[in-house]
Amino acid sequence: MPTRSLNPSEALIERAREAAFEFSEKLPNFICQEIMSRYTQRGREEMALDVVSADIIYDDAHETYRNVKINDRPTDRSLQEIGGSRSTGEFASTLLEIFHPDTHAQFRAGGASSISGFSAQVYDFTVQRENSHWRVQTGSQTLTPAYGGSVWIDQKTARVLRIEMQARNIPSDFEMDTVESSVDYSYVWIGGMSFLLPVRAESLGCARGINECRHNKIDFRNYHEFKSEIKIGN
Repeated sequence: MPTRSLNPSEALIERAREAAFEFSEKLPNFICQEIMSRYTQRGREEMALDVVSADIIYDDAHETYRNVKINDRPTDRSLQEIGGSRSTGEFASTLLEIFHPDTHAQFRAGGASSISGFSAQVYDFTVQRENSHWRVQTGSQTLTPAYGGSVWIDQKTARVLRIEMQARNIPSDFEMDTVESSVDYSYVWIGGMSFLLPVRAESLGCARGINECRHNKIDFRNYHEFKSEIKIGN
């Protein structure tokens, strides 16, 4: 049975899918610094809350955090214990889940765009709730919503340069009625090689019915190779 030939738009999505999984397989162990500036937002007014920083260790495809600080002061609490809104998973899981066959994301070609000096093709996408792996948590509530958004793909390399996501059809009993996130990727050097990794991210969560949002702006800095510390003997 002959296989159907892909049109150029479909072919770029398939190349991006292959590039995403190749990216995860070849990603080295590394450490970088996350600087998360957190704000509260009412209408157009935004007020700074605090700055949370941590070292992110990416070791064998797992993210762990250490040296957590709040306003540059060390804390013995983990990121999970700090409270407030936060974001994780920017390095691989967000990208892989959008392109994973089990997610059944539906892509629709948009227009051409320029981002970070690269020529990109923009695709809008949707993911149904039953195929979603995006976990949204606020207080004691956890939601795995349907979502949609846009992805910017480098036309030459098929690498993803930006992802935007918005939760869809949020249940009325969930505390937030708006949940959005974005990740920007750029080339960084680790161990003498260049890798396309997150350099900025943002997340927005708005409480239902009270016109108050929490807005996080995240920078990822100082990427370098991570080598596990192995001690033998005393």
